[in-house]
Amino acid sequence: MSIESQDSGIQIIEVRIRNFRSLKEVNVSLDWLTVLIGENNSGKTSFLDALFAAIGAGKRVISTEDVFLGPSESKVPENREITIDLLIRPTDDDGNIIETFPEGSYWVALWGNGVSQDDNDNDFAAIRTRMKWDSTRGEYITKRKFLVDWQDDPNNWHLAKINETAGLVTAAKIEPLALYLLDAKRDIKEELQSRSSFWHKLVSDPGLTDAQIEALEKALTKLNDEIISGSDVLVHVQEHLNDLYKTIGGDKDSVSITPIPRYLRDLSKGMDVNFATKGAQTFPLARHGMGTRSLAAVLTFRAYTTWRQKNAKGDKVHPMLALEEPEAHLHPQAQRALFKQLEEIPGQRIISTHSPYIAGQAKVAQFRHFRKDGANTVVTRMDTTLLTDEDIRKINRRILNTRGDILYARAIVLFEGETEEQALPIFAEQYWERQPPALGITLVGVGGSGNYLPFLRLSSGFEIPWYIFSDGEPGPLKHVKNALEQIGVEDYPKHPNVFVLPNGHNFESYLISEKYEDAILTMLDSYHSTKNYLDNNYIPKMHGQKKTETTKRDYKSPGGHQRALVDILTEKKTQYAGPLALSITSLDDEARRFPDKLRQLFEKISADRGLERGGGDIV
Repeated sequence: MSIESQDSGIQIIEVRIRNFRSLKEVNVSLDWLTVLIGENNSGKTSFLDALFAAIGAGKRVISTEDVFLGPSESKVPENREITIDLLIRPTDDDGNIIETFPEGSYWVALWGNGVSQDDNDNDFAAIRTRMKWDSTRGEYITKRKFLVDWQDDPNNWHLAKINETAGLVTAAKIEPLALYLLDAKRDIKEELQSRSSFWHKLVSDPGLTDAQIEALEKALTKLNDEIISGSDVLVHVQEHLNDLYKTIGGDKDSVSITPIPRYLRDLSKGMDVNFATKGAQTFPLARHGMGTRSLAAVLTFRAYTTWRQKNAKGDKVHPMLALEEPEAHLHPQAQRALFKQLEEIPGQRIISTHSPYIAGQAKVAQFRHFRKDGANTVVTRMDTTLLTDEDIRKINRRILNTRGDILYARAIVLFEGETEEQALPIFAEQYWERQPPALGITLVGVGGSGNYLPFLRLSSGFEIPWYIFSDGEPGPLKHVKNALEQIGVEDYPKHPNVFVLPNGHNFESYLISEKYEDAILTMLDSYHSTKNYLDNNYIPKMHGQKKTETTKRDYKSPGGHQRALVDILTEKKTQYAGPLALSITSLDDEARRFPDKLRQLFEKISADRGLERGGGDIV
């Protein structure tokens, strides 16, 4: 089933949340499939919980812990309300937004005067959920009402008027679009045991006729009698239990053991599901690993929603699923395969994930990026309206398919070459005394100076802070300039987040210009397990050899030593980059352990992100 193929007749297209936990003021547009990304504790789970509080399939009790608390506040003010607004639009059979609800629409019949028209006479329904402190009852009270208008500017959300003629939005009016929340703790073992689970709702009524039920229950009774009569131990136990009547009353011989349920309605209580991996013994799902059990719970929900739609009997059902960390306990290949199964779940799906394997298969327009700005959550969506199909393809192919982890970064450092890709992580770890990923910093080699643009578009589109560490050669600088101009950065040499090596240097020649010959020579001798490798091995062997079609290597005239160092580092940059970084960071003089441009880069990141030398966390 295509994720665009939806025929419920409605779509929730925007959610506005105020004062729910860290969601002080967020506005989130929803697609048929929406993927929530961002680091831990950025507000993704809070968003799902807020939506569940508004239209969840089940009661959500609100406490003071659910109300936004500012960093300078010690107590939640009693007059602070949680508000959650939903905007709903009519759709056609293919899930496309249309102007009006069809005549005689199920939703118009259900909501009545709750359906309104905007300034362009297009139909919509907007539901406002308010959680307000009731001092008399000592708890938060939840009320839902329709809005008569929807403010296009979310900053004016409070100006939207209540639709008083439509009355309260009752549970019956939201049940057909109720949100089901599958959190990260889902487990098919609990599904099989819970009478309120999707599993129980599906199997409690097998859909048999009265005649079929009567015949099957007779067969079950006969089967029970045969089991009891054929088992000496069960007969023995039953005889002793029959003495219950002597103490608590009742009739003699009123006890009967039922090895299997006698009534069809009780079969679901003891029902189980068995599964075997290829070439292995069959086991009940409850005895499989958490990955299998978690996935089985998701697939059970898919079975529930598809069955519910199939048997709606003329009524409309708009399935809503909020799924937290679908990748839980699954290996990377299984995570990739899972995404296709999620697409087959009907209705609107909101997926919160930390998996680059799942995110790598979604469309960039489906992402909603969550990040913390102090105590507040900020949600961004990348504007793709000005991008061509080729632009989007490059983002998907060059980034999401291979480097989806940058979606979860707090800061991204972009650079061109292979030397930097191996050396910069070592310099960074030595500088902060922690590995960059532990600080939320992702170091990305873009694979050539012409490949900056997709990375810059993605990071700037989701407001992830970016930094560029570039060679000073004319070719790379031209590519950097062009890429920055396309994201709106005009005067790139003066941009504080762009660090260019001076005097036209690449990374190798820059290190030599910064007088790191001692560290380079030490590295070469250690790497090759010999003394004076450059003078005794490399220069005698390579001097006078052809370098280009028209030039030969000259290492014996003035400056030849430096030229030899540049050549040897350039020719074997992938071999020498890591050992060279370790050699430099091991120098006795701390002031020389980090080349000047790298130190400037690290200091800028530290200042922007609240880092301290010695492993301080981002604040």
